[in-house]
Amino acid sequence: MDTKLTLKLDPDAIMRAKSYAAKHGTSLSALVEHYFDTLTAKKKKKYLSEELAGCVKNMQNLSDEEIKQMYLKDKHGA
Repeated sequence: MDTKLTLKLDPDAIMRAKSYAAKHGTSLSALVEHYFDTLTAKKKKKYLSEELAGCVKNMQNLSDEEIKQMYLKDKHGA
């Protein structure tokens, strides 16, 4: 069930947002909902290096493959 939300915004911003929504075949409500979902979603790490950052010291001496193998070994307990 949808709930009504009242916002106070600059009229020019509203006009630009409505125009954007129309050009993209969506409603202003859907646009705002998508923005809120994106804003509050848990962010997934994009790269393996981000996930591994800080977990191993002196990683500069390891190859990408060695780092990947360490990660997989730790993840799967092998």
